[in-house]
Amino acid sequence: MKTESRPKPNLEFERSNPLFQPSRFRYLPLVVLALLVLNLVATCSNSRASRMAAKNQPYIYVQQPDGTAVEAKPADPLFRTEAVVASFAEDWLKLAFTWKGAPEKGKSFVKERAADFPAQFHAASLAIEPGYREAYMDLVAKKYQREFPFTNYITGQTQSYVRTYEEPKVQRVGKGVWDITIVATRTHAAGDSVIAQEIFNYVVRVKAVKPSSRDQKLWGDRDTHLGKVLNAMQRQGLQVTQVNEF
Repeated sequence: MKTESRPKPNLEFERSNPLFQPSRFRYLPLVVLALLVLNLVATCSNSRASRMAAKNQPYIYVQQPDGTAVEAKPADPLFRTEAVVASFAEDWLKLAFTWKGAPEKGKSFVKERAADFPAQFHAASLAIEPGYREAYMDLVAKKYQREFPFTNYITGQTQSYVRTYEEPKVQRVGKGVWDITIVATRTHAAGDSVIAQEIFNYVVRVKAVKPSSRDQKLWGDRDTHLGKVLNAMQRQGLQVTQVNEF
C-alpha cells in the first residue's frame, strides 16, 4: 500500500503571517472586568463614607439674642418655614402701607430722589431688592398722587391702616423663593371719619437671603417700635422681590 508523506509546516511563513500571531487583545476582557470591579468598590466606599459623614455631622453652637448658647445642627441656608415666610410678607405689607404721621422719633417723611415718602413706607422699602425697590416706590407714589397724595399722610391730615382677613397662603415657586397671597383692606381716615376703603389684595414674592447678624448695621432705630419690627424682619433672612395686586 502506497502512502503519501504529509508536507512539513513552513515555520518561517507562520512566523511572518499576521494570522498566526498571538492576539494583543486577549487580556482586554480581563482588564475591563478589573476596572468595573474597582469602580464598584470605589462607589460603595464613597457611599459608605457619605452616610457616615451625615450620621456623624457635628453640631454647632449658636448664641441667642438673650446671650445664651444653644446646640444647633447645620441646615439648608435657603430653608424657611412657611410660617416665617407668611409672617414676613404680612408684616411687611402692613408696615409699608400703614401711614399715620410721624413715628416715635424722627420726621414723618424721608426724602429720596427729590421725592418725600412717608417714613413707614420708606423704612419698609429697605426690605425690597435694590433696583426693583426704586421702581416700586415710584409706582406707588404715582398711584396715590391723585386721590391720596403722600403729603396728606406726612402732615397727619390723613391716616391709613391695613387689615388682613385670612391667613396668608404660601406657595413655593423655586428654591428659596415663595409667593405669598394676602387678602386685606386698607382704610383711609381723617381723624375719626373713614373717607375711603381700599381693596388691598396682594401677591408678595420673597426670596431667602443671608440673615443679618448683630454685628451688621440694622435698619431703623432699635429703640422704636418701627425699628424693632425692621430689625426682626431683617434677621429672618428674607427679601421682597416683587409686589403685585390682584
